[in-house]
Amino acid sequence: MRGNWIARIGLVAALFAAPALAQTSPNVIQLDFKADVGADGVPTNIQPDTSLAAPLQAMVRKRVAEWRYKVGVWQGKPVPDTISQRIVAEVLPVASGGFALRIKEITYPTVTLDRNGVYKGINRAPPVYPKELMRRAVGGVLVYSYRVDATGKAEDIQLVHPETPNRDMKLLDAASRAAIAQWTFEPTMVGTERVDCRSLTPLTFNIGDTPVPNPDVSAYRERTPDVCPAGPKLVTQVEGSIL
Repeated sequence: MRGNWIARIGLVAALFAAPALAQTSPNVIQLDFKADVGADGVPTNIQPDTSLAAPLQAMVRKRVAEWRYKVGVWQGKPVPDTISQRIVAEVLPVASGGFALRIKEITYPTVTLDRNGVYKGINRAPPVYPKELMRRAVGGVLVYSYRVDATGKAEDIQLVHPETPNRDMKLLDAASRAAIAQWTFEPTMVGTERVDCRSLTPLTFNIGDTPVPNPDVSAYRERTPDVCPAGPKLVTQVEGSIL
């Protein structure tokens, strides 16, 4: 391990003081950040969650600046983009008496509605979680494809995943479509030019605190030539390394 990446923090309480330092288990935390990724895959303007302690913000900035991404392509040209990502890290004791943060995975904050009706990940009115499914603790991830019209509304909404929804997923689909129809979206931009393409948005209905991974929709992308450019993909291997 590289010593300058070790977070030596005297007390566990100090580590967990910031509200945004969410814990998914007693020794796992989440640190969110935003960054601009250029056509060359280099992240700049790295902005950790401002409610994190200053030393943690500095750690995130320094570490993320070393990462490299593969950006999406539109009509043969790389597309710079802004990312919002989450570092899921495990808190490890250090012999010196402090702590180190070992990266478990890099994820994306998702649109999530939990058992208590708490809506996370987006500033829009949530879908209504069907009460029947909440009672049975049924959740899932649905991925939608749509175009954004001149007013910012979604049109031609298609359910991409699951391709063959069962009865429960059809109930979640109905709730999701009703919500999406009320939302306003920003147009997809490539540089300063607006492009007419199909956006992809995952919606997660989750019972409990266990993260739900987004499904692989690469097959849909391959057969849909006008799908919007994919967001930057992290190519640096970071899982298992020290933050």
